[in-house]
Amino acid sequence: METKQSMDYIIKGPGGTTKPIAPKLITVNPLNIIIESNSGQIDKTLELKNIYPCRIAFRVRTNGPTRYTVCPSKGFLSNGEKVAIQITLIDGTKYQSNHQFIVQAMPSPGDFADRKFIWKQPNFLGIFTNTRVKTMRPAQSLPKSNPKSPAKVSTPTDSGMSSPVASSESLVTPSVPSWSKSPSSPIDHGKFAENINDLSVQVKKAIDEKNTRTSEMVSVVNQIKAVEVDLDRQAQLVNELSERVKRGEIQYSNLVMHERSLRVELGRLKNNEAESIGQ
Repeated sequence: METKQSMDYIIKGPGGTTKPIAPKLITVNPLNIIIESNSGQIDKTLELKNIYPCRIAFRVRTNGPTRYTVCPSKGFLSNGEKVAIQITLIDGTKYQSNHQFIVQAMPSPGDFADRKFIWKQPNFLGIFTNTRVKTMRPAQSLPKSNPKSPAKVSTPTDSGMSSPVASSESLVTPSVPSWSKSPSSPIDHGKFAENINDLSVQVKKAIDEKNTRTSEMVSVVNQIKAVEVDLDRQAQLVNELSERVKRGEIQYSNLVMHERSLRVELGRLKNNEAESIGQ
């Protein structure tokens, strides 16, 4: 009779001895996030999939917690289940090339519902994985004066990793447009000066409105995080109440059985007493 495969994936080594290997719990796609040049909000999506035979817990961490929002940042996945993680760079001008994410995963009991408290529990199986997700700017092509040299462009492969052709030297930030540089001599805008002033005022208003919207979005994100904390707390309370109900049901069953045994004993005593009186 075949025995069920254990959770730590014990396999036979070349010499016939057993040795544990670290199982792969989760797949992350993509492993490189392309951040386009943008002064506004930038939204990206990570897809996580549980490829482990059992239920797992996951969480997504970043070294730029004030720059990004991640939703959901924690959760559980059953075998074969997928989840889309929404990653938002609040302001594209605040992007830095060292921004990255870590997707952590570990096996989770099937009845555990607290997404945060489980990461404070001891990991008895010792199975834990870290998957690094990097960010980068899209590569730029070479100048037209040198058409023979191909441009180094990072093209993602099927596995989500970037092509070896793309190196850190090819991931350059966009150059400043020539019209934004300070000219050597002042430019006379002539009849367009009034229109330029009006447009400048409109741009300033748009920037102020954008800053206001950004502040509102950050406030909403903080409210969402507070709601998540409250949900986790309520889930923990529900678990505690469920345990109390189970204990109460067990106590009630014990009392019912005790009552029945007392009734049987009482009936037996009455019968004995009646027989003794009859004699």
